[in-house]
Amino acid sequence: MNELLFYALLAALLYYFFYYLPHQKKNANPPLPHHQSTQTEPHSTDTLNTPGAIQFPGPQFISESETKLRAEIQHLRQQEGESAKQKQELKKAIQQKEKTIIGLNNSYQKLETKTKQERENSVKQITKLKEQLTNQDQELTELKSTEKTLDELLKGIQDLNNEL
Repeated sequence: MNELLFYALLAALLYYFFYYLPHQKKNANPPLPHHQSTQTEPHSTDTLNTPGAIQFPGPQFISESETKLRAEIQHLRQQEGESAKQKQELKKAIQQKEKTIIGLNNSYQKLETKTKQERENSVKQITKLKEQLTNQDQELTELKSTEKTLDELLKGIQDLNNEL
């Protein structure tokens, strides 16, 4: 029984969507009768002042949709102006940041040059100190050898004194 009801509803829906509804749409907009006319008057170049010319309303008549369109255009122009201002502000901010970066790069280069000079000066000072230390070591060695020689001479003199 359920299957029979299902198939009956299915058939009704198919009939409705595939036959009845398309025919209703076709009949809803019947074709308008087409009128044919012939031109009996000679062709005129003055189309604005002929009896059949379309007369548009003057500027005093503005439709609601035109008012909405004008408002939308004005709104878009305001947004364009605001975006142009924002663009200018962003350009200024970018230029300022570029200047800051250039300044920081210059400071970094100066600092790098200064530290390089200080390092070179430190290396020179270390070299001088090493030379001085080497010279002092040589002098100390010479003094020790001189002291040793003097001690030997003193011993020799004492030995001579003792023999005499």
